[in-house]
Amino acid sequence: MIDLHIVIPLGVSTENTPVLSFLKESVNSLKRQNTNFSYSVTFACDNNVRQEVKDFLKSTSYNISWYEPFSFVRKGSIWKKIITEWQKVDSKYIAFLHYDDVWDENKIQNQITFMKEKNLDLSWSKVYIIDSNNKIVSGDVAHRNVLNENSLDESQSYAFSHSSILDKQKFLNSDILDYIDESAAIYEHLHYLFSHKLRGLKDNSSIFFHRTHDNSISNSYSSETDFIQMTRKIANYSLQEVMDDVNKVPIEKIKENIKSFGVIYENYS
Repeated sequence: MIDLHIVIPLGVSTENTPVLSFLKESVNSLKRQNTNFSYSVTFACDNNVRQEVKDFLKSTSYNISWYEPFSFVRKGSIWKKIITEWQKVDSKYIAFLHYDDVWDENKIQNQITFMKEKNLDLSWSKVYIIDSNNKIVSGDVAHRNVLNENSLDESQSYAFSHSSILDKQKFLNSDILDYIDESAAIYEHLHYLFSHKLRGLKDNSSIFFHRTHDNSISNSYSSETDFIQMTRKIANYSLQEVMDDVNKVPIEKIKENIKSFGVIYENYS
């Protein structure tokens, strides 16, 4: 068993993605990790990315799993293939990293050490926003330090799921798998909710850098550009079907079930 398995989902979500320079920055941030913990990386990559992207992936020596084109707009979206890859590798902890984001070089060492010392199943880090030139353009935007019953009904920290490291078995056994097929448009919210079934705290010694740039589609899933309309037709999964699936997810019932789960959050604050 390795300590940490990281999945990087890749695909063509807009005409210009993945941006190769951002991908290289992201991968280099993993290769630069100062850590005694063992970790592996898997690219969950759609097979229609540009050849230059395929060539770079092969040069990294990391694992590559190929998927059909336009997974971003398919049932379950990229989250389904992230979880599929998490399930394949025997690891204690799991995380994902979008190709345009960056980890501080001490993130793995600090965050896993923090979890072990505090006996946690989950931690999330500080989050700073960077621009296309790697300039930091914000202070720490991850405002939440602890999860409790009240936070179920409150907003999540910025990039909460992106900056999280989780105990694999605890998270995958949290019942989130029951909703993956319907979660394309709301996975990050479900990730936040089900994290309340884990013992978690923010690690203020670790940093995640979230990149904003013109080619990003992370905040515009429902955007109906000509390109997105074309990919939805290829994927045979319309925006109306996406929203119908969202309506099948019983958010309030999930919250009530989590509250009845009875994690004693106060012990970890």
